[in-house]
Amino acid sequence: MKGSQSALNGMALDCPTIGALADESTNAAAAAHQGWDTAGALRAALAEWHEQVEQLTARLHRNSSAMEQTTLNYHTTNQSIADLLKVK
Repeated sequence: MKGSQSALNGMALDCPTIGALADESTNAAAAAHQGWDTAGALRAALAEWHEQVEQLTARLHRNSSAMEQTTLNYHTTNQSIADLLKVK
């Protein structure tokens, strides 16, 4: 489970970095099409992209936290059963 948690957290941390690449190229394209409807559409798409990246990052962190809690619950239950059965 630790590997999965690390992977989810790693992806979440990489999301803003990956998003920055989209910022540069989208802003350049919007600047090149200044005065055209395309420029406004590109900026709107970029704003939506940022919102989606934020939501994805939050979801990855929630999933990681849920996995951590599941691991803790499993170990606690396992130990409780072992204690009841006096198995060490």
